Amino acid sequence: MEDSLGKLDKLTQEEARMAGVEHMRITRSVEGKVMGVDDKLKVVEEGVKDVKSEVGDIRRTVQGVDDKVEDVGKMVQHLEEQVQSAGEKVQDVNDKLDQANRSSFPQYSLFRCLEYPHRKPAPR
Repeated sequence: MEDSLGKLDKLTQEEARMAGVEHMRITRSVEGKVMGVDDKLKVVEEGVKDVKSEVGDIRRTVQGVDDKVEDVGKMVQHLEEQVQSAGEKVQDVNDKLDQANRSSFPQYSLFRCLEYPHRKPAPR
């Protein structure tokens, strides 16, 4: 009986060692997989940094375009003001010419309106 218990004890110890070895093998396998995931994560992280940098570049480019569009808008507004001012000056000159012609030739205003119906007569 003692001999059998001794053999059972040796088998139990052997089984415990084998279980420990199997546990170590599984642990190392999991560790290897975790390291592989970690490496892939580093690659993804670098990719995210690159994308972030490119987005920053695009944001700066868009801001530059916005600034230029704003500048063009200001130039267009300024040109519109100049055109309006020039139109007002031309109208003033036309009005003065009409007044001068009416005072020199009283029938001029009547013929001028008939000849150019799109023009408004000068105020009297």
